[in-house]
Amino acid sequence: MNAHVRRTFYLFVAGFVGLVVMLAYWQVYSREALANNPQNGFQTQRSISSPRGLILAGDGETVLAKSVKHHTPTGPVYDRVYPLGAPFSNVVGYWSPRYGATGIEIGNNTDLSSVAGEPQTLDDLINRATGGPQPGNNVVLTLDPGLQKLAYQELQGSSTGRGSVVALNPKTGEILAMASSPSFDPNNIDENYPKIAADPGDPLINRATQSLYPPGSVFKVITAAAALESGVSPQDTFFDSGAYKLPGYTVHNFQGEHFGKVTFTKALAYSINVVFAKIAVNIVGAKALSQMAVNFGFGDPYDDFPIPVSGSSVNSLPPGQWTTGTLAQTAFGQGEVQTNAFQMALVAAAVGNDGKLMQPRLVREVRSPDGIILDKPTPSVRRQAIPADTARTLNEMMQQVIIQGPLPEAEIPGMKVAGKTGTAESGNGEPHSWWITFAPADDPKIAMCVMIENGGRADRGALPIAARLMKAYLTEGV
Repeated sequence: MNAHVRRTFYLFVAGFVGLVVMLAYWQVYSREALANNPQNGFQTQRSISSPRGLILAGDGETVLAKSVKHHTPTGPVYDRVYPLGAPFSNVVGYWSPRYGATGIEIGNNTDLSSVAGEPQTLDDLINRATGGPQPGNNVVLTLDPGLQKLAYQELQGSSTGRGSVVALNPKTGEILAMASSPSFDPNNIDENYPKIAADPGDPLINRATQSLYPPGSVFKVITAAAALESGVSPQDTFFDSGAYKLPGYTVHNFQGEHFGKVTFTKALAYSINVVFAKIAVNIVGAKALSQMAVNFGFGDPYDDFPIPVSGSSVNSLPPGQWTTGTLAQTAFGQGEVQTNAFQMALVAAAVGNDGKLMQPRLVREVRSPDGIILDKPTPSVRRQAIPADTARTLNEMMQQVIIQGPLPEAEIPGMKVAGKTGTAESGNGEPHSWWITFAPADDPKIAMCVMIENGGRADRGALPIAARLMKAYLTEGV
């Protein structure tokens, strides 16, 4: 009898402990995840009966998302409205009781939702105590509204209408523009979602952060950094015969060009595949090149960024298993190299910022409904990609890309500009068109990457778009 009672007691204790553990898990560790899940029926019902916070552009005034009340037979409910629509939807996202949420709407749901947290100001506490609607906090983004709208218009007007633009302040990491095309109107998402999701242009995909592409010659900036760190100087000379034969693979220059004896600076300016392949195989090596890509952010999942980012990669194999052909292709951004405009904009920004890659930021501050600043992240260095002196040398070489290139359309009168083209074989139609740039090169205010899917030659696709955007931001005050 005593043994039976003991077993019953132990079972009761085990069950009680299990119950406590489960309660702790759901109420402590998973509390925020539950509150942030728009498919949580209880939370969804509460969220539509209270206004979510505003989402504002970087000027603190332009409204990108707001809640509008309307009356139903069961009482007032709040619909989410997006005044500026498609140009901002890949960042702002949408909030739907039926289809969930994307973008900042879910990334900052704890701030925006009136049901996800505790009262943070006296007004909020009084409002809750009196049973009134509980508005969420307002989220102020870093986006420059004029630049964002112009970037989206430029993408729409590109040769394919498909691509992305990412621009940021190299010194602070604040994202100034993050545009993706095609895009979609997030208004009335419950009614329109099936049609949007079926669109063959995949407008729901944020091409700036989620899509991956071969970068082509914009990757040569990373190879150049590795070469400089390996002892190559801008004045060192190399011979280009137009081809570089390796076991099982031969490197050719774009359109079969050959340049003879050239300096390292000229090899970057004229984007000579043969020279970069030779430098990678004979001087840099696979391990150092792979590590330099990691230094600039390849392989980083950016899990702390508020919207999803597909991590960039160099190769599926470790460097020790690369062939010389693999190394040669990687040196000029082909083979298995995959990246996006988000990552390559960060590469350009790091070069312009003395090698410091800043923490990329989309949110400038969080404000209470009555305007009190609750959170304001400060700029921070994510990593030192390369030493400052190496970055300054590479900066000067990237200025020569425009001067020696020559690429006069990228010039801004009275200002030093740095950049690099990329025309990447896509394996499906015309090459992808890339351009990375920053200016003023001696004191950068903006770094940018423009990528046009199947846009053809960089100097005819991505570069002219970036040039117009850079000039608009730096000289016209968009």
